This record gives sequence, structure tokens and C-alpha cells, in this order.
Amino acid sequence: MPSNKYFTAYCEQVSEQIRWKRMRGVVTRELEQHLCDQQDAYLAQGKEEEEAARMAVAQMGDARTVGQALDKAHRPQTPWLPLALILLLLALGLALQSQLSSDAMPVTSYGLAVVVFLLSYFLDISWLGRHVGQVYGLVLAVSLLALFCADPTSSVAVLSLPPFQIMLGNLALIFPMAYSLLVYQMRGRGMAGIVFCFLGYLPFALILLWIPTISGFLIYTLAGLTVLCAAVWQGWFQARRLPGLTLVLTPPLICFGIGFANLFSSQSLRLRSFFNPQLDPDGYGYLYGKLREVVAHAAFWGEGTGDLSFIPNLNTDHALLYGIHHFGWGVFLVLMLLSAGLCIWCVCRGLRQKSIFGKLLVLTVSTAFALQVLTYSVSNLGYGFFGTISFPFVSYGGTALVLNALLTGCMLSVFRTGPWIHDAGAKIQPITPQRWA
Repeated sequence: MPSNKYFTAYCEQVSEQIRWKRMRGVVTRELEQHLCDQQDAYLAQGKEEEEAARMAVAQMGDARTVGQALDKAHRPQTPWLPLALILLLLALGLALQSQLSSDAMPVTSYGLAVVVFLLSYFLDISWLGRHVGQVYGLVLAVSLLALFCADPTSSVAVLSLPPFQIMLGNLALIFPMAYSLLVYQMRGRGMAGIVFCFLGYLPFALILLWIPTISGFLIYTLAGLTVLCAAVWQGWFQARRLPGLTLVLTPPLICFGIGFANLFSSQSLRLRSFFNPQLDPDGYGYLYGKLREVVAHAAFWGEGTGDLSFIPNLNTDHALLYGIHHFGWGVFLVLMLLSAGLCIWCVCRGLRQKSIFGKLLVLTVSTAFALQVLTYSVSNLGYGFFGTISFPFVSYGGTALVLNALLTGCMLSVFRTGPWIHDAGAKIQPITPQRWA
């Protein structure tokens, strides 16, 4: 039943007591619905409509008292632990990059990253959930435009916007979030929704292969696959688990199987160069050998005895190696524990979110974060097969730094306002355990 003047006046008085303005509309809608339900109960008892409305308002209690109670219950929830860990990683990265750079660029880049992080943290994250199609389309259009405008003379795909140089390979960091929004939009559409998600994966994958960036392609693919499998497992497509997972996993397993078969075949130099870097066909064997040599001469605490003079791009590609050499394995282990703890905490809390949107966003950002840490760490230890993108907040690179700040800020915004994020669009009905299998 629609609200009336009694309900409107009462809800206005209640909302005036709520200091967080973003929550006023949410509280008003929920309160009006409760009042309408109570009015219907009185009407069923034979009361007149106006009398039933007055009785429903009276039963709710004093508007000021109710508003003050709702004000206490509807306040932002600051995620102190992940917030502190991210700020700590930013501080460690800035300190490390200040040693590696002779100019003020790290300070400027990290300052911009902090601003982006705070803006996304205080963002009304539910806006993304209401405009998933527009966000996906915008990311795709901007990426294609950037690829078209990239410098054709550069050995890597770079978009020059003086004074900025945007590395297009770093687009792999933002693609998983755009893809997770597509998965969110397709929920409740059965097997057809899963098929559409597979088709929606292809444009971003082709862009990353065109750049090309193998590490970016793998990060995007694995993050997207994780999100899609989680959605099928949780029943958000309203499809049976086994057929859904079979449909999702069959194409990537075939592709990865072919890729690994070629990579580790007896004819491939990749596997042999993994154990003996000097055999690397692309000429990176010398570098991998030097990386392993520096790692082998590192101390647990303090400076090692290795030689970094032959290692290029210390501030971007090998910042972790620099830290291991100068500060020891202990600092490396602490950094890895901090990163792992952040990801585990975020995933555990993310899965407890009430909204599907919040769960998907947290899972996507956490997965992309963990994959960056893993690939960068393995590469810095001298055992990487492909190039890296970044170690979030620690290695230098303006594009990756800002994008990671944007993504983690959005993720923490979910924790900040998650209890009041409501899924829009398709309604997911609970299904019995017998239908899951």
C-alpha cells in the first residue's frame, strides 16, 4: 500500500535525526515499508484506512527517539585493519622509492595515489552497482581509444599524455572489476547468463593479447575465472552447479592445458631455461641468473653481499629484490605476510557481505591484488616465466600505483557501507540443497 501523509511526516522527522545523509533515503524506504505492512495488518482487523495509518505510526514510537536509535545503527563502519595495512604499504613503498629515485616523482605519484584512494574510499560505491553496463562500456571504450592512440614507435604500448606516460599493460588491473560488474548484471539469468559472461570476457582478453602483456592477461583471466566460478557456486545465476562449473571451466582448462603442454614440452627451451637461465631463448637468462645470484647472497637481516649493478629497472621491475638485498629476507617475509594477511582478511569479510555486489567487488580486487603479489615476487626471485605488472604500492609505476589505489579504495568503501548496500535488478531466490548439485 502506498505511503500517506502520516507516514511521510513521521519519516521526515525520523530522517532528520540521521546525520549520515546518504542513509536517509535507505532508512526512509525501509521505515515506510514497515509502516505500510503494519497498516495492512490493522486493515485486516477491520480498521479504517486513516485510523490504521495513525495506529501504525503510534506503534512505531516517538519519531525523535526512533531517529536517534537509527542514527547510531546507520553509521559508516571504518575497516581499520585493512585501512592501516594499505597505508603502511604506501608508506613502505614511498620510503623504498625515495631511496631508488633521485627526483621528487615518487612523492608526487604517491601523493596522487593517496588522493585517489581517499576519493574512492568515500565514494558511494552502490553507484557502480546501479550503472554496471555503463561502467563496462566506458572501460572498454576508453581502453580501445587508448590502444588506438598509443605511441607506435615505442617498444611497449604506452599512451603519452604529457607529463604522464600511461602503460597500457596496466589496464589488466581495472579489467577484472569491469568484468565483475558484468557478472553481477547477469545474475539470475541461468546458463544464458554464464554464456554471456564468457562473451563479455573476450574483448578485454583480446586487448591484453594485442598490447601484448602475458602477465596482465593471466591476472585478468584468473581473476575473472575466480569471480565467475564463485558466482556459479553460490547459485547467483540460478543454474545448477555441476553443469555451470563445467561450462565455465572447460574452455580455460583446454587453453591452459595446450599452453602448458607447449611450455613444458621436451622441445621447449622455456622449461630448460627455468632450471638453467643461460638457455633462455629470449636473452633474459643472464638477468634471471643475476637475480638468483643476488637472492642467494642475501642475509636474513641487513644488507647482503650480492651485486645489483647489473640489475635494470630496480624501482619498477625489481624493487622487491632491492629490498631483499638491502634489508634482508626478514623484511621480505614481513611484507609477504602483510600482503597475504590483507588479502585473507578482505576475502573473509567480503564473503560475509549482505549484497552480491559487495561480495563480487571484494573478491575481484583481492584476487587481482594477490596475483600481482605472487607474480612479482616469483619474478624478483629469478623464477618468472613472464614479465610483471607491479607489487601493489611497493614497486614504482604511476599507472599501476593509481589503479591499485582506486581499486583498494573501492574495496574498502564496500566494507565501510556494505551493510546498507542493496542489490538492484534481478532477485535471487534461495534454492534447496537438492537443486545445487
